[in-house]
Amino acid sequence: MKKLLVLAIASIMSLGASAQLITSNTMTYSHKKGSGYNRIGASYNSISTDAEGSGSVSGASLSWTKGISVSKSMPLYIETGIGATYAFDELNALTATIPLNVTYKLPVTEGIKIAPLAGLTFNGNILSDADDVKVFSLGWQAGVNVELGKFYVGVTYGGGLTNYAGNESYSCKLNNLAATVGIVF
Repeated sequence: MKKLLVLAIASIMSLGASAQLITSNTMTYSHKKGSGYNRIGASYNSISTDAEGSGSVSGASLSWTKGISVSKSMPLYIETGIGATYAFDELNALTATIPLNVTYKLPVTEGIKIAPLAGLTFNGNILSDADDVKVFSLGWQAGVNVELGKFYVGVTYGGGLTNYAGNESYSCKLNNLAATVGIVF
């Protein structure tokens, strides 16, 4: 958790430095028609719940994301797409996720961009070996991607806004820390 806090603080501090680069004469943002983007990524996930005494399980994800430009004068995007996460270890579960994020791509150099993001996730349980898993749940996420030319690396952390599993005497929300690598096109 301390590493996540340090990463979040570093990301926020870099926003100010990058904003200075954007407004300086050395770098400007120019919007190109159809300048949205697509990303395909693979992630390692550490998944936990807010239930007492529960540990975390590992998972793997594949995702496709579409970035849609919302401004001609600045690099602001709405992201959506679809992903699938398979949780293993003690829990076998397959979940589909549709994200809805806002992201701002801060150019550091011509080939490097830092893109903080925040948004909601709509999660659908496809299969699980637990009996009390809900069909749908709603969550939130925040993170940062770093684009290195056509490749990117990223880290996101999210939690549940609604219960993922439970009954009248027990309920839990999921927490997900994901490290991602992929391509941008």
